[in-house]
Amino acid sequence: MNAWWYRRRYPLRGPRPESVRVARDLGPLDRAGEESPIGEGDLLDMSSSSHRSTRFLGIYGADGALAAMRAHGLIDRLEARGFRHIGVELDLSDPYEHSLRVYDGDPSRRLGEITAARRHVEALGPVELPPGSEVIEIGWLAIENPDAHLATALPGQQRPGLGMLRSVIDMALAGATVLRLAGVVGLPSHYHLACTYHPWFRPLDPRDEGTFLALRHATRSLSRRGASWAIARGELTLDGAPWRWQPTRMCAPIDPELREWMTSSQYASDAVASSERDFALAPSP
Repeated sequence: MNAWWYRRRYPLRGPRPESVRVARDLGPLDRAGEESPIGEGDLLDMSSSSHRSTRFLGIYGADGALAAMRAHGLIDRLEARGFRHIGVELDLSDPYEHSLRVYDGDPSRRLGEITAARRHVEALGPVELPPGSEVIEIGWLAIENPDAHLATALPGQQRPGLGMLRSVIDMALAGATVLRLAGVVGLPSHYHLACTYHPWFRPLDPRDEGTFLALRHATRSLSRRGASWAIARGELTLDGAPWRWQPTRMCAPIDPELREWMTSSQYASDAVASSERDFALAPSP
């Protein structure tokens, strides 16, 4: 593997242009919704505890989140699956981290939930960002079908998914682009989640990207589920010792300079150089 091959094999995606257009058409009042008018607190720094926002990350009210999901086609997809009473519940009690839950009929019938924070950042990786730059940090994200039986789980999975994670990521990145944030940062808790994030996200440290590439190579004979379980169970070894997944921050870059660095030949070269790691699958008993 070389840097040229890596950049060809793993191009870094952004949000779809159509999704950005939809997000741009949703103005601040649309995102707030009638039940959550824009207040002074929503215009202040989310990292300050001196105010309490009335909207998720200072962006969405409950009705506004539903309007955005409908505009991006997510509500139609959920209704086609039989979920006809979709609602949104916000938990804004923590001034530093907010939660948004999507449910069907009753909040206990969870379809999706995200916990996230909006933070000021001065730099990401080696890239210094313009003053006032912000990112959204995803602390936790779940999308699930409350009516389906889980036959074969992935690590950390409690219920089957809805096949909508990629669409949710696309919607989030489109919104972040319109808001001119520097990026969206996630911390995938398992290998299969990092694989799902990877088309849009990269580790901030290219050496961690090299580790990810080495893991993909070492588990190439397995399905994604099989690889994630092998890693979770310690069936992968590094230099002969069991190795388990080590969550690392991944970023979907929006700031032009940040994106330029994360798609640069230098990032690719550093990642490829760090991919020469001696991972191996433990022999089957």
